[in-house]
This record gives sequence, structure tokens and C-alpha cells, in this order.
Amino acid sequence: MRDWVMRAADDLHVHLRDDVRSSAAIQAIRLGGSSRVLAMPNTQPAILSGADAVKYRDWLHRQGLDVELLMTIKLTADTTPEIIIEAARLGAVAGKLYPLGVTTNSEDGLQDPMFLAPVFEAMQQVDMVLSLHGEVPGVFVMDAESAFLPHLDEINSCFPNLRVVLEHITTKDAVDFVKKSASSCLAATITDHHLEITLSDVVGSRIRPHHFCMPVAKRPDDLKALIEVVRSGDPRFFSGSDSAPHLIHDKQSDCGCAGIFSSPYHMQVLASIFSRCDMMPRLEAFTSQHGANFYGLDVNSQQICLKPKSWKVPDRFGGIVPFMAGKMLDYELEWL
Repeated sequence: MRDWVMRAADDLHVHLRDDVRSSAAIQAIRLGGSSRVLAMPNTQPAILSGADAVKYRDWLHRQGLDVELLMTIKLTADTTPEIIIEAARLGAVAGKLYPLGVTTNSEDGLQDPMFLAPVFEAMQQVDMVLSLHGEVPGVFVMDAESAFLPHLDEINSCFPNLRVVLEHITTKDAVDFVKKSASSCLAATITDHHLEITLSDVVGSRIRPHHFCMPVAKRPDDLKALIEVVRSGDPRFFSGSDSAPHLIHDKQSDCGCAGIFSSPYHMQVLASIFSRCDMMPRLEAFTSQHGANFYGLDVNSQQICLKPKSWKVPDRFGGIVPFMAGKMLDYELEWL
């Protein structure tokens, strides 16, 4: 084990909220080694327009966010091509589509993505990325992601120049779909936690509510497929933590919220996983090059150093239970 100096991370899928949880979410970003984030728009109320996105960005910076923020808007049945054009003009880089009821604040989601075909055409014209939560509502939870892939195939076929990110993939089926696609406009994000846990770590011998997320962690073969595609260095797969802070009483309840809070130790967790899997040379590209290239961004100029040292993840961060709480990690992080 040795020191690893690399570019700071792009976290291209993170939840910063707009309430009491935002303070912890904002503090966590730099602690976890990220200097640029793509903030998700499923707040309450949602970020539905370019003006909403600008307002949210400015609010986050006033709360102390000191990294570059990439703006998104939420796509609903009320989204129009005109909204897309204006959002792109104001600097939004992506529109996020949530299927109906599949995750936090998706009660206004869609049953059929192609309902938004005119919106997708406008996004293609202004080169705005379509960010997809890829699950089909009402399908058994372990199969919902795989069932979404025909919808993704239809979107790719109808809008070949639309850049699409299939977010937080969890299955071998999704890995294989992206790998086999001939489209240069298709990519996928992979979270920290889906490179570490399976469903047994959520509802195995004990219920672990702080490991519950959507999409849920899947089978060992799915975890292996995620690890192997990262090991391959395929540039269509990159990091997006899907870090989502929830207060303890909202997780430890009879109707607990979905979401894993990994931002505080994002790069430290990934370094420990990558080191254990003998793929540390892939970490920088996965976290700060592939995603930047897909989004057409300059790579980060700031650098971090991951130093080998065994330490225990705290049980709490800002009143929230972080991912890997109480577990030992192998690397500490310093900004250079």
C-alpha cells in the first residue's frame, strides 16, 4: 500500500436536499474528496425549471457549499420543450426522470417514459443529458431494473443523439446492456454501496435499515458484474454516489426511507474497495475522468491524496448514520 495522488472526484449523482439535512450533506462533499457534484432535483418542492435550478444552486452556496455545482431539473408530465430550452440556457446540464413511485419524492413520476418524447427531442437539440432512474413501477423489486431496459432501448433508438445516463445501476443485466450498446451516447453510474453490499447486507440475518436504498442491492453475481466492469476501465461507467441523507428516525421506522449516506467518506470507501479488489489504478478514471468526458467537462484541477491508514468510520455524521458506520477503512484523505 502506498499514497495515491489523483484528481478530486466528480460525484455525478448526489442528493443535497433543501432542509435540515442539507448542512450535513454539504459539509460531507469535500470531506469525501469531491470538488464537483451533480445535484438531484427531487427536493420538496421539486426543481422543475431552470429558474428553480438557479435558485437552488444559489441557496446551496449560501449554505456553505464550496464546490462546483452542476444543475439538474426534474422531468414530469408537465415538462415542456420550452422548459428544457430555457433550463439549458440558464445552465442546467441534465434532466432527471423518475418513474412513478419508485423512490423518494417520485409521486409525480411517469409510468411510460415515452410520454415525454417531445421533451427528449428538445433535450437532444440543446444537448442536455437525460438522467434516468431505471426501474419499472409495480414490478417486483429485484426485477424492476431489468424490466426497464426495453424502455431504455426505445429511447436510444428514437433519439440516437440524446446523451443518456442510466443511474445507479445494480444488475448484471444493466451492465451487459450498456456494454453491448453501440451508442456512444449511453453511459451508467455506479454507487459506492452497490460495489460493496448485496441484498443479504440489507435483509439477511438482521435488518439493516441504513443499507436500504432504491434500487435495492441485488445478488452476488450482480455485485461481481459491477466490480468487473469497473475493473475493465470501460469509460461508459463512472461514479455517482447517490448519497442521500435521511434522519435516523426516518430510516429506523416501520416505513423507512430509501437512501444511503456515503458522501462524508466517498473516496475513502472507494479506495478501500478498489484496493481490496486490486484495481486502485482504475480509481481516478472512474471518479474524475470518465464522467467528466461524458458530460463534456474539463477534468478537475484540484488534487487529493489517499494515504494508507486503518481507521473506523464514525457511527454518526451530523445526526445521520453514514455508510460503513463502525467499519474499518484502509485510507485517509488529504486535499493538496
